[in-house]
Amino acid sequence: MIAKVPEYRRGMGIAIMMEHPVPGQGGRHRQTLSYGHPPDLNLSPRQAIAREVKDVRNIYCRQGLYTPQLRQSLQQIIELNRLTWRGIFDKGESAL
Repeated sequence: MIAKVPEYRRGMGIAIMMEHPVPGQGGRHRQTLSYGHPPDLNLSPRQAIAREVKDVRNIYCRQGLYTPQLRQSLQQIIELNRLTWRGIFDKGESAL
């Protein structure tokens, strides 16, 4: 976000907590595409959030844990980002 939104500062991001399965090692966060990798600056903010949400959904689906409650939580993450960063997640290049 720092590269795409001038007024964004570290710590202002919106996140979702992914629980750590017990017993287990590493947790679901380490299974995400973005874990340990720099952001793809070729993606628009809208594309980036869509990719991240799809990734989380796929992780939970693979584990048989994708529920209506999780779906609603992912929709809330999208909406909260959209409301917090008005215009950034709109369709089209004009949003940048």
